[in-house]
Amino acid sequence: MKILVVDDDELIRELLVEILTAHGYEDVTQAESGEDGLEKIQVAAQPFDCFMFDIQMPGKDGIELCGDVRNMVQYKDTPVVMITAMNNQDYIGRAFSAGATDYVTKPFDTTELITRIRLADRLQAETKRASQAAVTAQAKPKPPFSEPIAITEIRGFVNSAILENYVLINLEQKHFPLAAVAINIPELSAVHAGSSEGEFTYVLTDIAEVLADLLCGAQAFMSYVGNGTFLCVGNRHKIPATSEMQSDLIVMLNDPDLVYCDEVQTSFTALVGEKSAPKLFEKREDLRFLNRALESLSEAGAANPGARAKKLGDRLGVPFAA
Repeated sequence: MKILVVDDDELIRELLVEILTAHGYEDVTQAESGEDGLEKIQVAAQPFDCFMFDIQMPGKDGIELCGDVRNMVQYKDTPVVMITAMNNQDYIGRAFSAGATDYVTKPFDTTELITRIRLADRLQAETKRASQAAVTAQAKPKPPFSEPIAITEIRGFVNSAILENYVLINLEQKHFPLAAVAINIPELSAVHAGSSEGEFTYVLTDIAEVLADLLCGAQAFMSYVGNGTFLCVGNRHKIPATSEMQSDLIVMLNDPDLVYCDEVQTSFTALVGEKSAPKLFEKREDLRFLNRALESLSEAGAANPGARAKKLGDRLGVPFAA
């Protein structure tokens, strides 16, 4: 794996190189500033497989550099691990919003750092396999309705692996009380059946933008998990009440200036589950509250939420009992 380390502290850069090399990651390039890092990315003969950016640097900081990287087509899914002494929620939220994949703090634990790099290595390998499969499957039918779809360019929307990392970091550092809420849009089944893959993705993206606007005050991160269902995680005290969110969503979803659906004529409804928070007796790395949020959709009338919960649990490595 080819790694670029960007940090204005020479000692930190050298320490990172030593740790990475000792654990088998020998192809490491160093940059002493955001500007230097961006130049090395632009002139690289072979693309990088992973980035490690310090947040607090003079000039172009790590968050700005992360945004620059995400604007490059070849790096839109490349893992970005932020390394910084800053561990407050504002920096974490800004880093993930800019497209960061993971986050560790200085002074860092070597075992934790290598664990994060190995996760990045796995994510990169999975991304490459997915890209190759997409090329192979160009002539095949559109993906089934049950499959998750990555939503890009909408603030707060990440894939399930990044959502998991965001949750784990917040649970570990206790920045604010977390809660998850699941939202199902039943009419998306008909939209999927009656539209092209591109049109369905456009409608999903419009709905994602509505959710991002609705939850902008809740410091929320979200993921589309398939079957018309979105999973949202944010500040427990700032996520709107279920009834309020449901009524606001229905109004916003049926505003053609917000959600445009041309190929299938439909009126949208919304099913919002109850907020689910980690329980006091659960360990910090326990993510079962995400499954509980999905399960709660059954009380709101969503079809087969248990299967969705098990599927998400399987993807995240979380035990699920039906």
